[in-house]
Amino acid sequence: MKIVIDAFGGDNSPQAQVRGGIDFINETTGTEIVFTGDSEQLNAELAKYKFDGSRVSVEHAPDVISNDESPTAAIRAKKESSMVKAFDLLKTDDDICGMISSGSTGAVLTGAVLKVGRLNGVMRPALAPLLPTKGGGKVCLIDCGANVDCRAEFLTQFALMAVCYMRSVYGVENPRVGLVSVGVEDHKGNALTKEVFEILGKLPINFAGNMEARDALSGEYDILVADGFVGNVLLKSTEGAAMMVMSELKHAIMSSASAKFGALFMKKAFKKLKAEMDYNAYGGAPFLGISKVVVKAHGAANPAAVLAALRQVKKMVEADLPNGIKAELEKMKEITDEIANEQ
Repeated sequence: MKIVIDAFGGDNSPQAQVRGGIDFINETTGTEIVFTGDSEQLNAELAKYKFDGSRVSVEHAPDVISNDESPTAAIRAKKESSMVKAFDLLKTDDDICGMISSGSTGAVLTGAVLKVGRLNGVMRPALAPLLPTKGGGKVCLIDCGANVDCRAEFLTQFALMAVCYMRSVYGVENPRVGLVSVGVEDHKGNALTKEVFEILGKLPINFAGNMEARDALSGEYDILVADGFVGNVLLKSTEGAAMMVMSELKHAIMSSASAKFGALFMKKAFKKLKAEMDYNAYGGAPFLGISKVVVKAHGAANPAAVLAALRQVKKMVEADLPNGIKAELEKMKEITDEIANEQ
């Protein structure tokens, strides 16, 4: 299994990418890593670690795509960037089965579509990160920002792709699908969610109905379906709330000697809570609907997050996820076409 890492573009590049990649090589067998980026910097970082050199290689790419650039223009113009080089390798090298990047989300999406291509039948690829839930579980949010303007057919496909993802990669046999809305009642929502609600209710999936944002991390759902605008607001709001709670908790503990003393007895519980809320442990956000596995890691990803993203790619490749999604959509096409004709 060979995976390519865009080693530049993130806040902690290339140190985090190299350390995470080497940790992955050292904990697995039968895997290879290709790093793309400035070879001088990458080789200097690689020299710090011990690993099987036959399983690691570097492809020189001196340019970097920044978050300030137009994604489409950058992908087309910066042919010597670490990201474009990674996409070119993913597209042309049959041995390379997956890719991760911490670079610009827009550029990763554009490159995935233009360079690698969508699966046949996929209208729009979607970002699908995992979020922690009550009780230590996880929930897939699809879409979280790739498609801010959507049609009902897009959200229907998002749901089907996520069902395949959670079932084949994480072993959730009958994922509970919730539609993000402004209330749990069947009649709640805007024109788009009302139309999607009717379609999802007719599909042979475990559709749990509308879901309010406050229940996103309740553990009552395995998949949250939204357009990219709503999904991104939900994701960022959840991240912000978690950061605020952790910050205020730390402030309260440090506010007095008695609070510090009491915290000593809660140290194990606090450590467990911090671990469950740490996004670094959940890998990245895969672009579902692309013909090969592409995972967008967090821009501020540390080595642990890069390692988690690589483990995620490995799981997706072993589950043959792209072909699984293709088969799922083909299986459902007759049903979705019939529903569309009825409407």
